[in-house]
Amino acid sequence: MPVILIMRPQARIAADAAECEAAGWQAVPFSLTRIESEEQELRSLNERFQKADAVFWVSPSAIEIAAPHIEFFSDGPVQLTVGEASKQALAAFYQGEIICPPTGNDSEALLALDIWQRLPPAAKVLIVRGHDGRDFLKNNLIKHGFLVETAEVYFRRPISPDWALFEAVKPQAAYITSSEAVRILFCGVPEGIAESLRTLLYFTHHPRIAEALHNGGAQNIKLVQRLDKEVLMRYKRKIENETE
Repeated sequence: MPVILIMRPQARIAADAAECEAAGWQAVPFSLTRIESEEQELRSLNERFQKADAVFWVSPSAIEIAAPHIEFFSDGPVQLTVGEASKQALAAFYQGEIICPPTGNDSEALLALDIWQRLPPAAKVLIVRGHDGRDFLKNNLIKHGFLVETAEVYFRRPISPDWALFEAVKPQAAYITSSEAVRILFCGVPEGIAESLRTLLYFTHHPRIAEALHNGGAQNIKLVQRLDKEVLMRYKRKIENETE
């Protein structure tokens, strides 16, 4: 059974591991960051939320940390997410319409939606995210006359890679979903592990993360919309054929 490392924050691992195991992989948690809430931002969040015309939730982590602090109403702000995983996470708290791009997993895809033409001039937009998030959407919305605020409700604390675990499980693949995690992974790699790390099969969902992997030295990178059973089974068969 091939081994895949799940290089995601601890709260995100369970669902991915279940998907991998259903496709015949051994999923091993290998977190490189820990999500910690920003309590000061959370205390004022509901008041800011209620004053907004639209709220953009950047990630499932932002939703899981911040949404419990929000009073949702059917006639409240327009709700937007960047992808299906975030949309599903928000649906656990909000039963109304949630808008997200049909394709793409980034701010560029969100900016292309027609919702921005339907909002009133100088509408107030609240972006709920972690510290050090990208400002692409914020800057472009400001250029179009929107009043944009950010609520940075969490931060990522780096976790040193568990190289003893890496050597013990001898992985064939890894799933990684942030450029920050890539930086942590390839910084200070022990000499005896560097080659194995470069030759892993890496799954990721965004070209920016793929570029970070390439710059780190990764040689086998696959862009996938999401880590689903069909994708996992296809690459499992390929790995097994190569090792026969």
